[in-house]
Amino acid sequence: MTTESASDMGVGLGALFGVVALIGAGVTAVSSYNYAIRDAQGVETAGLLTNSGLAFGVAMVAASLALVAMHVYAE
Repeated sequence: MTTESASDMGVGLGALFGVVALIGAGVTAVSSYNYAIRDAQGVETAGLLTNSGLAFGVAMVAASLALVAMHVYAE
């Protein structure tokens, strides 16, 4: 008689990458908002669009990895 135990790795990795995706989306929103405000004021905006783009990329990759982790470890 064999017993099989299910792994919670899909849920755990999905949650971890989901949190990283949410943080990346938040950084994207804050950077974009700061860029819009600073640009309207005529203040230096160097780096804000780069930060926003990098954070967006991190959010997309993390969201993709969350979906992959859920499917790889599915029962």
